Amino acid sequence: MQRQKLAALFNGFATLFDADMLLSGVTEEDAPLRRSANMCIIGIDPVKELIVQPETTRDEIKSFCFDSGHETLGYLAYTFGLKERGIASDKQNDLPLGHFRQYSILITVNLTTGLLECSALETADHRKVQRLKDLCTTPPHCADLLPQRAKFPTPTPSMSQAEYIDGVKTVLEHIRSGDTYQLCLSSAFSMTVPEDFSTCTCSNKKQCDAVGLFMHLWQHYPAAYYAWFSSENAKIISTSPECFLRVEDGLITSEPIKGTLAFDEFSEELLAELHESPKESAELSMIVDLIRNDISAHCEYGSVTVERHKDIFTVDNMLQMYSVVRGTLKKDSTCLDLLFDAFPGGSITGCPKLRTMQIIEKLEPHSRDLYCGSFLHIKNTTTMNSSIAIRTGWFTHDHSGIQKFRYFAGSGLVIDSVPELEFEETIAKAEKFRKVLST
Repeated sequence: MQRQKLAALFNGFATLFDADMLLSGVTEEDAPLRRSANMCIIGIDPVKELIVQPETTRDEIKSFCFDSGHETLGYLAYTFGLKERGIASDKQNDLPLGHFRQYSILITVNLTTGLLECSALETADHRKVQRLKDLCTTPPHCADLLPQRAKFPTPTPSMSQAEYIDGVKTVLEHIRSGDTYQLCLSSAFSMTVPEDFSTCTCSNKKQCDAVGLFMHLWQHYPAAYYAWFSSENAKIISTSPECFLRVEDGLITSEPIKGTLAFDEFSEELLAELHESPKESAELSMIVDLIRNDISAHCEYGSVTVERHKDIFTVDNMLQMYSVVRGTLKKDSTCLDLLFDAFPGGSITGCPKLRTMQIIEKLEPHSRDLYCGSFLHIKNTTTMNSSIAIRTGWFTHDHSGIQKFRYFAGSGLVIDSVPELEFEETIAKAEKFRKVLST
């Protein structure tokens, strides 16, 4: 199914219903340098939800996701990981610690074959089901998803160039002192939403809106783990290329990304440059060891392996290096047990994880909130898919009622990191949102 057709379908869904959307997964046969989603899950008309509060227990989350037998879509924020690891934070958050939903109607689209399946509860509105059938049979015409009418101002970073570089230097001091040996330092970018931009998805709105932005990004900047989700008053857009944990009938896969090389024009020489870089290789190898350790507690003895070490793919004019870590879920563990104990993902904290997270919390002036958390699609106790919520932003309102769009970017730091180059990498990762919204 072409992206344009799905864009038309999803715009129709979002217009008519309360819908959330997750795009996920890549096949082993995918072209090595371009990885995109092969599955799309759209949840329509929520019938049940759980907003994770500081007092919400792991068992309550597991009960919500498993007891009904229905599939669940949602997220856990990075701040949930802070709570679980006993790290105090007094920073202001835009979003809850987590948010999960189950739906009266669930659409599953195989993007490889074009097959679309619709399942609905008996209580689902039959008029809506019929309308969905009509949309799927004759999708509405999808005009330009992002008309050039709303131009956003220059984003304001939570750390200036000088402050970020100073932060990198402080991290290097921590590394030399033995407090950490890799740390991911991030920056937040905020933009005031112009008046001619609307998060309303009504069909008579001509101007660019949040759903249109999401689909525009997916069409022009494909990646494997896109997500659209509404949480309280926030509209969330995640354009992540990274798999955190995928569990398929108990078979576990994690694909940590470490090692980045931005480019203006691709060449084969760049592949060798990234692959042979001692710094980038060390970054990835450290995180692979951390992931192996994180998942081992819930894996059958001897089942944890590493495959395709230092493979490379492209996303957003960047080469990204990654490895594939696999294991087999223990008989007495669930996919959520695995998730909770490995959360948040090691590739966006560093190692050792607890001490590194404590340093991050002290150095970063902003709350990561959902950024570096995970979006999740949970089928049952042994089947789940989850992303690392990087390349992620959301529309919300500040304390004075002004609408803002906030997004994030970061880079992994090791002993031979060059502060100025790490700042440049962070800007390169943030460039997609700025380019689309500010030009």
